[in-house]
Amino acid sequence: MHRQIYLLVAFFLLLGSKTYSQTSISVFQDNLTTPNPMITDGNDLYVGYYYSDKVVKFDLTNPNTPPVDIATGVNRPYGLAIKDNTLYISEFGGDKISKIDLSNTGIAPETVISNVNSPIGLEFIGNDLYIALEGENRVIKIDVTQASPQPTTVTNALSPFEIEFVGDQLYISERFEGRIVRFDMNNSSAASEVVAQGLSYPSGLASHGKQLFIAEAGASKISKISTSVTNPTVSDAVTSSLLSYPSGLLMRDNIMYITDFFANAIFKVDLASLSVSEFSSTVQKNIKVYPNPATDKLNVYNAPSKEYKIFDMTGRVINSGTLERNSINVSQLSSGNYILKTGEATTKFIKK
Repeated sequence: MHRQIYLLVAFFLLLGSKTYSQTSISVFQDNLTTPNPMITDGNDLYVGYYYSDKVVKFDLTNPNTPPVDIATGVNRPYGLAIKDNTLYISEFGGDKISKIDLSNTGIAPETVISNVNSPIGLEFIGNDLYIALEGENRVIKIDVTQASPQPTTVTNALSPFEIEFVGDQLYISERFEGRIVRFDMNNSSAASEVVAQGLSYPSGLASHGKQLFIAEAGASKISKISTSVTNPTVSDAVTSSLLSYPSGLLMRDNIMYITDFFANAIFKVDLASLSVSEFSSTVQKNIKVYPNPATDKLNVYNAPSKEYKIFDMTGRVINSGTLERNSINVSQLSSGNYILKTGEATTKFIKK
């Protein structure tokens, strides 16, 4: 009996602090069109389609129900927020914030504030709508109860992308800097502090308990840091071959929803399975590229379609065409990281 106990103790010591979940990342919706921002209101899930210039609504309780168009003609929607049955939308391509009454979605969106350069993340505190302005290197706020709201600078940031409040702390993803910064809302005169760096295009943020989850779009994974320590360590939260370019995150109870810009899908993960450690799915994609890094020619194997698109790491289409002898001439591309999409399959490659 004592021998069995010793063996069990030794086994758990070998495991250390890691417990790997057996629960799979699952698809909530697929065959979408560049989904990005998300927000829930009751059982309604609102999702922005970036290249389709619209916001749609899904029923969380019935994933088989087709989406309903809520707002159309919004120029590159990149952030969503809801207050008093009104949906606020950051129009990245229109340099403005618009809104629509959710009880009367048949009308065109109304402009709340314009002439704001590249607005992205949105968050409410009371009547104040906080806005990450990537093109102005700052986070601002406006009082939406005012007839003509005037912006006030909250803090400066380098190309701020997403914002997330955790208590009195404002977390900001600085995507092109590859880092997360934290701003103390109780000390407006203090500068933001870096809490995580070395990330690959950190985009969406979402908090759950004492953890902040980070969509690392360039690394095709979800990372996490603790919000209860001064100098947190970055660790993997969700790694899966299903993920291509995860950009938006949303928490609802113990479920994390992930929009994937290039996979054209929304995934979901049960956070209960991530409470101790990380999770890796075993689903594999068949598309392969070689050589990687590539100099002149990129060979593509097992492509589901001859038609292809190449995206840079900001999501911009920079090249497209038809595979010739299962290869692509990439000699004209600048050095850097890229995403190749053929059919519904995507993979990353590097151009020397």
